[in-house]
Amino acid sequence: MNYDVDTSDGMKNAVRWTEGMIGQIKEGGFWLIPRSGTVVRVSHKSKTVSIMTGMYPEASLRRVIKAMGWTIN
Repeated sequence: MNYDVDTSDGMKNAVRWTEGMIGQIKEGGFWLIPRSGTVVRVSHKSKTVSIMTGMYPEASLRRVIKAMGWTIN
């Protein structure tokens, strides 16, 4: 599957995947991305996330979150 966020299909796939991942997290819960050590705190009520960058930045994460219509604190 194409997850190249520089293409329309890739961005759609990345948004769908990320929505599914965030949908599994309870209000105020955290998502730890193992490959980078990035931590994402989720607020479904306000459709916001807080991102704490880990060892390696997740280059496309912010773009995908914004494409979902969510806000980054």
